[in-house]
Amino acid sequence: MTGLFLIILTIMAIAARIYYINNWMSEVKISEDIYNAAQVSVGTAKLSAFFADGFDIQSLYISNLYAAFVVFGNFTVAGVYLNILYQVLTVLLIYVSARNLTNQYVGLGAGLASALLPFYIAKLSEVTVFNMGLFIAFVFCSIVTFAARIIYEKRVGKKAVKKEMQEPQNIAPVTELEVKPVQDMSMKEILLDDLEDNKINYIENPLPVPKRKEHKEMDFAIELSSENDDYDLKDMSGKDFYDIE
Repeated sequence: MTGLFLIILTIMAIAARIYYINNWMSEVKISEDIYNAAQVSVGTAKLSAFFADGFDIQSLYISNLYAAFVVFGNFTVAGVYLNILYQVLTVLLIYVSARNLTNQYVGLGAGLASALLPFYIAKLSEVTVFNMGLFIAFVFCSIVTFAARIIYEKRVGKKAVKKEMQEPQNIAPVTELEVKPVQDMSMKEILLDDLEDNKINYIENPLPVPKRKEHKEMDFAIELSSENDDYDLKDMSGKDFYDIE
């Protein structure tokens, strides 16, 4: 996410400044002191010539302006494009500084505000040490805010660890287990009623059924006319066909 925000800020800052140069910048103003010092350095390839009067921010800016002059061949044009470079880098440093102090979304808002601020964009037409000085200031600001964030995160991390160590840990008390004798089920007789799968579940018949007849026992006997009565049949002549003569 940080890389995406940096790309967005870079594109917005460059596009706004190119539009300003093409449409609104009518006159470029270069400082006479800087111009005269840069003219003296023309044809000199030694760094000592730029810092003959001592190392200061103006001498550093003149050395950078001379390097841009070698590319563009004109001090005023070189100064404008050098200002674009300083301002774009400053916009990115503003994002980094704001992100270090808060978060990346606040940093994006601060970066967009500086990228599109009309007063800041108008400073492109002034070839002075202002843009370079602001860039150097935000370099130190980014370093300071980064160091402050690292220190803050370390302190917060130590406090969190210390607090976690001081807080009593919620450990569940160990309860004594009740020991019960286990019944010996090895020799137990398995009954059919104990098996749930083999039980027959009857469904009650909702239809009417005929009444069952009562069972009557045939306990009557045939009375005999004589002891030798064998229940033989006789014809009309009195002859018994079942007797063996």
